[in-house]
Amino acid sequence: MSDTMKELLIKQRENMTNKIVGYALLVVAALALVGAILMRPFFIIFIAVIIVCGILSFVLYFRKMSVEYEYTYLDKEIRIDRIYNLNNRKQVDTLDLNKMEILAVKGSDALRGFANRSAATCDYSVGEDDENTRVYEMWYDGSRKIYLSLNDDFLTPIVRFWPNKVKKN
Repeated sequence: MSDTMKELLIKQRENMTNKIVGYALLVVAALALVGAILMRPFFIIFIAVIIVCGILSFVLYFRKMSVEYEYTYLDKEIRIDRIYNLNNRKQVDTLDLNKMEILAVKGSDALRGFANRSAATCDYSVGEDDENTRVYEMWYDGSRKIYLSLNDDFLTPIVRFWPNKVKKN
């Protein structure tokens, strides 16, 4: 059993497509409301459009406006939680690192042998490298490819237990 516990909280960058669609649906809802006020016979149709656009904009954009991932390393496992708008937390994955095949920087030469393999992909990263974290690609259990944004401090216990499976460059 490992005595090491590490936590890492990363904030995902906003998805511009979701932002545009969310605001576009709000504009359509506002225009439908104005139309409902001006044209009384079609009032029910416009109210239905307002309700549908409002719900869609809430579900597509505003509910997921701010997404953060929290990685927790404990006892040779990484637990991944997704946090929406700083208050809704959901555990999305638990990775037993004994099943890890390789963990390397995304696009590195160490991953060349995995290039032609097909796998289900899970992206729990910020999408690109930043000043504190780098995007790593993990091949897990022979059937999954997982992207994580990790820093050197979080990688320290993982490298200690699996030095031949972790490639930092």
